[in-house]
Order: sequence, then structure tokens, then C-alpha cells
Amino acid sequence: MKIPELHIGHTNLEEGRDIIVKNVLYKNDSQLESSFPHRHSFYVICLIHSGRGVHVVDFKEIDVVPNRLFVISPSQVHFWKLDCDTNMSLVQFSESVLKFENLPGYDFFSNISLFKKNYIDLSTKQSKEMSNIFQKLEKEVNEKDSFSLEIIRGYLVVLSGIIGRMTSKNNLTGILNQKEDKLRDFMNLVDKYYSMQKGVTFYANELNITANYLNMLSRQMLGKNAGEIISQRVMLEAKRLLYHTTSDISEIAFNLGFDDPSYFTRFFRKHEKNTPSVFRELIYKKYQHPNN
Repeated sequence: MKIPELHIGHTNLEEGRDIIVKNVLYKNDSQLESSFPHRHSFYVICLIHSGRGVHVVDFKEIDVVPNRLFVISPSQVHFWKLDCDTNMSLVQFSESVLKFENLPGYDFFSNISLFKKNYIDLSTKQSKEMSNIFQKLEKEVNEKDSFSLEIIRGYLVVLSGIIGRMTSKNNLTGILNQKEDKLRDFMNLVDKYYSMQKGVTFYANELNITANYLNMLSRQMLGKNAGEIISQRVMLEAKRLLYHTTSDISEIAFNLGFDDPSYFTRFFRKHEKNTPSVFRELIYKKYQHPNN
């Protein structure tokens, strides 16, 4: 059993659309997938105008409060638990919308995993400015003339620049320094190969740097060495599969590149202090499981 993946428009079927912008006044679970965990094939930028609730992203519970901006990447598993009358604006868009060259902002969306905590708190003024961009973006999405796509791309670049400025440790204006660029490439490689390659040397070779330099870079910017980042990614996917699927432990171990399920169990216990089976029981109790 796989984790459900939804496409733009929040459907299980491909719609062939690259972007949707809309305002949602939440009334019940049919409007948002608040009742079941899922991942997307697209990016989401979501601005909370009013209301309360909880947004669960890869087992992190984040309060839903006014003027909070959420950014969700395609690989992340999430769901919402919202109070009635929660009001939000959101844009769902595929990476294909940003397939253009020589414009700032494109790298932001592949770099978003570096310093993210999945949300940014805005001032009232910033929230109004962001809402204004959302409204203009929605107008262009509905306009659908020969100029709309370039204008849409422009607004997305503006959004990425604003978010990049807020999230950058060095208050950069969207231009990555060389270390951040190299680390972004490392994170993208880990996302691609974590189930097949778990050694630091492989990633260092792909990046044309030494394993020692990659470890130094990772410790300096993420507070963990490269091996820990790889293991952390494997553990995240293991937890996702344990909670969001009914696959048995052996099948999960195989999917994550472990030939021996007992080795996977030892690996999991080393990082989580519990066996996969115990973790699954505990997480089922913490969150209402859709298969129960």
C-alpha cells in the first residue's frame, strides 16, 4: 500500500493543470483532506487569514493561526485538523510552471528543504501584502490570455523572493552562496538516492568534493554530519511508511534498501529508541489512523 498522492485540484486523478489559486472558508472535511495523511505532486503556499487548528507535517504538529504562511513541498506527508470557519488562501503549482531560465526565484523551490520549518509568521502588514499578491495571481490564473503565463511566473518569483528573504539565515535576496548551493544539491541527491545509497562517499563523489568537506559543510549549516542527514531521511520515510501504509516490516525494509529486515530493525531502534513495530503502535495511538 502506498501513501496517497494527490494532484493539483486535490484529486487522485491527473488534471493536466499547472496552477490553482483559491480562497477557502473551511466548513467540513470535504473541502480539505484534513482527515487523511497524503502527499502532493505539487507545491503549496497557504496563507491563514483567520481561524485555528493544527497542521501535521511529517509528524510535526504546527498550530494554525492567523497571518501564518505555510509552504509544503511535494515529498512531504501532511494533513489538516481545522476549526470551522477557518479562512485561508492557497496556491497549488507544479514545478513545471517555473521551468524558465535566467530569472531569480527558481532555485528557491528546490532549496526550500534547507532552512525550512514549514511556516513563516507574518506581520499584519506583510500578510496584507501577501494577500494582494495572491489576489493578483488568482486574477491572472483566471485570465488565461497569451500574457498570463509570464505574469504568473513573475508573481511566483515575487513570492519566492519574499519567502526566501524571510527564511534565509543570511538575509540574502534569493542569491545562494556557494556553500548553500552545494548543500542544496546534497539534499536533493539524498531525496533521490536515500533508499539505494546510504554512504557519505557516494554523495561527495557526485558533488565533486571530499567526504570530509561534505561532513564539515553539513555540520556547519545543518548542525549534523552528512551521514546523520542521510539516516534522518531514511528514518523519515520509514516513519511515513509505518504510519501511512499497512505494509509489513519486511516489505518496508526492502523498500528502503535493506536486504535484511533485522538490520533495518536495529537501524530504526538506534535512531528512534523503539522498534518499528512499537513505533507503529505508539503513532497509531497518537493520531487517529485511517485504517482503524
